[in-house]
Amino acid sequence: MSPGNIDLFAKDTLVEVSSADGWLSGGWFVAKVLDPPPPSTTTPGKMKFLVEYQNLRCHDGSKLLRKRVDIKLVRPLPPPPPNDEQEQQRFGVHDVVDAYRNNGWWVGVVSKVWGEEEQRICSVLLENTSRAINFRSSELRFHLDWIGDKWIQPQKKNKMSSEVVEKRGKQMEAETSSEKRKRGTHVKFLFKGKECGGVECGVDKIDVEDSSTKEAAAVDNIPYENQNLRSLESSPVLKFVQSLEEFQLMPQKPHFRPLDECEVVFREGLALKHMMTFVNVVKETSKLQVNASGSIMDSLLKCLPELESHGFDIKDVQRRLLEMQTLIKSREHLQIKLEKVKCEIKMRDHEGTNINAELIDAIEEIKVLEEKKARLMSMNEENDSELAKLKSSDSSLNEHIQNVEHNFVSLATFSWK
Repeated sequence: MSPGNIDLFAKDTLVEVSSADGWLSGGWFVAKVLDPPPPSTTTPGKMKFLVEYQNLRCHDGSKLLRKRVDIKLVRPLPPPPPNDEQEQQRFGVHDVVDAYRNNGWWVGVVSKVWGEEEQRICSVLLENTSRAINFRSSELRFHLDWIGDKWIQPQKKNKMSSEVVEKRGKQMEAETSSEKRKRGTHVKFLFKGKECGGVECGVDKIDVEDSSTKEAAAVDNIPYENQNLRSLESSPVLKFVQSLEEFQLMPQKPHFRPLDECEVVFREGLALKHMMTFVNVVKETSKLQVNASGSIMDSLLKCLPELESHGFDIKDVQRRLLEMQTLIKSREHLQIKLEKVKCEIKMRDHEGTNINAELIDAIEEIKVLEEKKARLMSMNEENDSELAKLKSSDSSLNEHIQNVEHNFVSLATFSWK
């Protein structure tokens, strides 16, 4: 990519990013440009982008992974297929494709195609692993190279290097002998010769006849694309885990692709660990109480992205946890309102007690006043009665006094003759 076209990668633009080392090497991952190099930077070695991967997270899963990458490891998003190819892209043997696994696109060559139109499966020999893995058509796209600021589609690869084929052949031989020792499997390889750099090779078809088909059928609901985990099929621990109620209610088909990057000796243990983690998450979700703390809910939700990256279907569990989380938060909100109402009730009860006490005192005072009123009214009636008697006596006495005075005057003026 020329520095002159750096404008193709402005801030917030979605791009595809690769890596020069680590397990990301060879894959292309969708990322968003957070900080492009300044326009004044012209030295290719100093032109670095700060990007945020859209499907990769930090080790603790708390946030999206951010990384500063060189300009040569950044390219635009490939153009979508033409409209007439969008519904169903048709892939054929020897097509160079990108296969979607581990949240990124990996270059490979189609080695075999089978199945009906909607259920078509392609076996792809990946460059980064040098082994064939099965993919649905929806997980593939035609490979394009970003060269000279243009998208170029490579030709079909009718020939594979003898080094790759020899390496793959040895790997198959080792896996086959290992499988024979472990499970008594009879493997028949049907080779169709192709010229590969002067070597007759090229595996077109592999037929497998397993003498322990019935035994393997008990655990057949987990398709292990990861060939290094095939021994799980005969693991008694796996059979026990799959017999658990959680796997019976929600059958799973994990692919464990991220475990490709781990040491072989750790893969089976890590696979079983993830299966038990799924069981525990489902079990703990079913045991959650309405008063569960938010930290427990958050802890269960944080486990789900990791399980999903290994192929577990976590949609139902995630949906239930999120709904329960919403209900718990709603309950907490209502609980706060309830506490406020209870506090108000307590205050009103206290105020009512004080009012009742004052009312009782008032009633007592009224009672005393009523008694006093009755007594005073009685005294007033008695006083009025005595007053009436006294007034009557007063009138009678005045009349007698007038009579006495009249008689006295009459006597005084009476003639002496």
